[in-house]
Amino acid sequence: MSGWTRSLLTCVALLAGAACQDQSPEALLDDYLGRIRRVTSVETELAPVQPLPPYPARRELLIDIPRQTINVIEFFELHGCDMGALVGFRNSPLGRVQSPSQRLGYETAWIEAARACDTDAAEWLPELGAVKREWLPSLFWNATFAAEELRVALGGSAPAREEGLPTLLRALADQLTKVENGGFDADELERLLGQLRQSSWVGPARRDWQRWRRYLLAAAATLDAATAKVCLNRRPTPYTDRLKNVFLKVYIGHIQPDLAVAMSEHEQWIVELGRLGERLDPVLPDAYRAWYRAVLAPEAPESEWQRTRAAVVRHARAWQRLFTHCHVEPVSGLSQD
Repeated sequence: MSGWTRSLLTCVALLAGAACQDQSPEALLDDYLGRIRRVTSVETELAPVQPLPPYPARRELLIDIPRQTINVIEFFELHGCDMGALVGFRNSPLGRVQSPSQRLGYETAWIEAARACDTDAAEWLPELGAVKREWLPSLFWNATFAAEELRVALGGSAPAREEGLPTLLRALADQLTKVENGGFDADELERLLGQLRQSSWVGPARRDWQRWRRYLLAAAATLDAATAKVCLNRRPTPYTDRLKNVFLKVYIGHIQPDLAVAMSEHEQWIVELGRLGERLDPVLPDAYRAWYRAVLAPEAPESEWQRTRAAVVRHARAWQRLFTHCHVEPVSGLSQD
């Protein structure tokens, strides 16, 4: 562990018990940047607030599933497999307007029934079953990522929520496994979708990321511009003492702990969403691929998530450069005023 890292951990331990100021996250960041500007007499511009690309429209995400048909003779042969009622319902008025999740339930029930059927009753059944199994990932996609429930969870239209999304995404992954291997529970999927629709996770997180990027990058630019002049002889000065207090009391004492917790929580659902997307990769629509790469992809430097992580690192390194240049030990001599 580097000396810089040890210093940061010590600072956190010293200041973790400090009472947070009664400020909104943006007001606290604004106050933090303002303090740095006042000490350094350097003015830097905040990046403008940019519109965030919305989650793709349903029409861009929905995969067209071809309808498989059978003739009258084949329909009667299904009665020998106790599948006549199942197929009959699919052709009823209610069956024709099934939601994507209901359609998924029907197709998995059809495949399970076909597996249990004596193929002597319907020799053509295994071939049609193989075709239906090929479309299961697309059916699952339509019932989840292309449905309104996940649109709410991945957007910002519902009340914001911070916890629970990783668990729900893992439960969705379990349902995909059951779709692939048998034992799919349509009622459980409906319950999960209902929970996803109650809250928004990704939209509020993206707004947080943009706020962090704007203020942390502006703070880093201010510090970089001021480093040479706040300690002309590369020794501590009253300016560096004041900056050290801002760093310890405001950033380490109030901003960094909440930032670290939030980033850790966000990374958990990003990992789960990425894993689920990898399993559905063969059927992912181009619109989702573009949205995911622009917003969440950990491997894409231009994604909102990666740019946010890079902003946190750049901000920390700006402080490190200033303290190193001025030979300041950030954990020593903390003023009490």
